[in-house]
Parts: sequence; structure tokens; C-alpha cells
Amino acid sequence: MDPQAIAAVVASPTALIAAAAAYVAGRHQGRGAHRGPVDAVRRQHQRDAYADFLQAAETYAYGTRRTVTIAQARAEIANSAGTVDPADVNARAVVLRAEAAESDETLRATLPGVQLEGPEHIAALAQEVVSAAFQIRLAARQRDYSDAASMQAARDEHVHLTEAITAYVTAARDHLNGDNAGR
Repeated sequence: MDPQAIAAVVASPTALIAAAAAYVAGRHQGRGAHRGPVDAVRRQHQRDAYADFLQAAETYAYGTRRTVTIAQARAEIANSAGTVDPADVNARAVVLRAEAAESDETLRATLPGVQLEGPEHIAALAQEVVSAAFQIRLAARQRDYSDAASMQAARDEHVHLTEAITAYVTAARDHLNGDNAGR
């Protein structure tokens, strides 16, 4: 057989394979060029939703801390009365904590953004934060913190909230930074 004919027969399938590969690569590159900006915008929406929720959760956690409400109550009473009676401080701290616990609107308002923008495991962790905050809200209505058991229960509820926030932050950060380990 003629060497030129053999070369043509061998080159034809190779050229077809190369052309098919180039076609697929071109389509993939075109799709990537379109999806890149879309993914970047989506990632920014996720980051904003995660950050808004985190800020609301941290603000709620800080405002409902027993030590914060005691300090605030002590400052209010010292400014108005001059003398500070521990029973008055405790009573005012109970009211302040209950008020802070009731102010969970921002936390609840930012949850849907995480639920819509995030993957399911991050949405579930955000829901856990809201559930822990809800437990604090319920307890703050019923508790007067006059005994050690009541104060320990308040500490435990707050620890649960901060642990839920930490788990949420870790998962959200890993997701945003592309760490897919553990999924």
C-alpha cells in the first residue's frame, strides 16, 4: 500500500478525535466563561447572607448573656439610686435579659437568606442557632435567676447557643473557602 494512503488512513481518525476534543473543550470553556461571573455573584450573595446571619446571632448572644445584663442593671441602678441592692440588680437583670431575648427579629429575618443561599447542612446549622435562641427566649420569660439551678440552666442555654454559632461559622467558612472535607 502506498505510504501516503496509509498516512491519510491513520491521520483521519486522529483528526476526528482531535476535532471532537476541541469542540467539547470549546463548549466547556464557553459555558465556564458564562458561569464564572454568575458563580461569583452567587458566592457574594452567600457571603452576605452568612455574614448578616452571623452578625445577628452574635448580637443576640451578647445581649442575652447574664453577665452583660447584670452589668447593665448595676450601672442603671447605680446611676439612679446611688446605692446598689443586689436584689434590685437581679430583678432588673431579669427584665433586661427577657427584653434582649425577645429582640430576635433580626436573627429570624436573616435566617431565610441562609436557607435560600446555602447548602442544606449550613441551613440546618443556622436553624440550630435560631432554635437555641428560641430556648433562651422561652426560658427568659420564666426564670428569675434567684437560685443556683436557674443560673446554671441559663449558662447551659447560652453555651448551647454559642456552640451552635461556632458550628455554623465553621461550616459557612469552609463552604465559602471551598473546603469540601467533611461533606
